Amino acid sequence: MLSHYKTPLSRLGDPVARLLLQAHVRPNHLTVVGLGVSIVAACALAEGRLRVGAVLLTLAGLFDFFDGSLARLANRVSAFGAFLDSAVDRYSDLVVLLGVVFFYHLAADTPGVLLTMLTVIGTVMVSYTKARAQSIGQSCEIGLMERPERLITLIAGATFNLLTPAMVVLAVLTNLTALQRILYIRRASARETARETGPVVAPIVAPGPGRAPADHDATRLHPSP
Repeated sequence: MLSHYKTPLSRLGDPVARLLLQAHVRPNHLTVVGLGVSIVAACALAEGRLRVGAVLLTLAGLFDFFDGSLARLANRVSAFGAFLDSAVDRYSDLVVLLGVVFFYHLAADTPGVLLTMLTVIGTVMVSYTKARAQSIGQSCEIGLMERPERLITLIAGATFNLLTPAMVVLAVLTNLTALQRILYIRRASARETARETGPVVAPIVAPGPGRAPADHDATRLHPSP
């Protein structure tokens, strides 16, 4: 949902992006550094330092936020930059969730491990359904739990020591988002097919030998005498 406000929100990062531009920092540098911060955050979460992990996740999110503004201001928006950003986001998401899995594993919390694994499945499917939709020419910018919402939920859960409730929310809503996208593309594809085929016209069948022509007025309503 928050992705719909990505363009106006990116303007908020312009002042910092201008400073980074003056320091000759490139967008791809921020993208890669953000991945490094996510790995450190995953280690902190795995060790049970949840608030430290939350701070590091916030920092990683800021790197991801500013790289888009920097690319736009530096006129370095490119297909490879977008591809790299997307790939690094997937690595960041999964490595952080791996840290959470280790946290629950070390605590011998089997339900926590299962919830996190369900979140991993949902996270992968949310990304996959969008990428697959784009590959067939469909836009799929919808969903209850896209990446910004997932990050905010995880940061809030770690900050307030409510990680398990946060994982319940993520496990349910990420998979619901994937299902929401599947149904959305199903409807969009059906509409596109209907436009391409147009209305179906029934063929006119000639009467066979000994068969009277069909009375095309038979279905009309005649006034009563």
